[in-house]
Amino acid sequence: MAIGLATPASASSIVSLQLDAPNVTVTFQDTEPRDSSNTLILRPTGPGGTVRKVALAGEIPSVNRTLVKTLNAGITPGIGYCAVVEVGTRAEEGIAGKFGTRYQTSEVCAEPAGSANAPADVSIGGITGEANPPTGTNRNYWVSYSNAGAEAKGVVIQVQTSGSLSVRRAPESGTFNGFQCSATGSTGYRCTGGTLAKGAKNQIPVLATITKAGPGAIHATITAEGDTNPGNNANTHSVMAVPPGG
Repeated sequence: MAIGLATPASASSIVSLQLDAPNVTVTFQDTEPRDSSNTLILRPTGPGGTVRKVALAGEIPSVNRTLVKTLNAGITPGIGYCAVVEVGTRAEEGIAGKFGTRYQTSEVCAEPAGSANAPADVSIGGITGEANPPTGTNRNYWVSYSNAGAEAKGVVIQVQTSGSLSVRRAPESGTFNGFQCSATGSTGYRCTGGTLAKGAKNQIPVLATITKAGPGAIHATITAEGDTNPGNNANTHSVMAVPPGG
């Protein structure tokens, strides 16, 4: 719904919305160079709730910035909500912009945690291992992953190394939550077919070889059918490999 002006084609947008009454967590992509205010508006999808409005941010510095914010919006437990952000723009020269304008982003809906309709919410957590591995050695790193939403099916984990690290071999298939893993060249692996129950947590290894001195990194991503919260689906762990005996 537009207020003042039609929603621009390049308007700011809500990337994801999570409900944990009375709080909401919203990931917001700002593409409006003239914004002066951004207000989150939440409309209940079922009976028992009321429309809630809460300030998300004033002017967000720099265009194309992604803002992740948890707000006490006073939402009702057990009810789904749909959200828009009302973007207010500052006044400019000329009649059209004299008083500024307001428009609303496209709507994003979410179900509360624990709802039968709640989506999966898989995520990559910390990646642990030696920060300064010696060149010419093998080292094991661990990528943690979890699912905070409903049962997740069709889960895919991808790991890629760069710089001073390479992968010796992919994890053994079937060992970690039923994943079938295969190497993607000498620098990574891809695991498919995993199923994660609600609340499941685990780790998967990165069997790495330290090929040279200098910086390196492990990049991990996870996806699942119906996951509507992509903001927590990736992580990177950096290392600085040192010469043998260094």
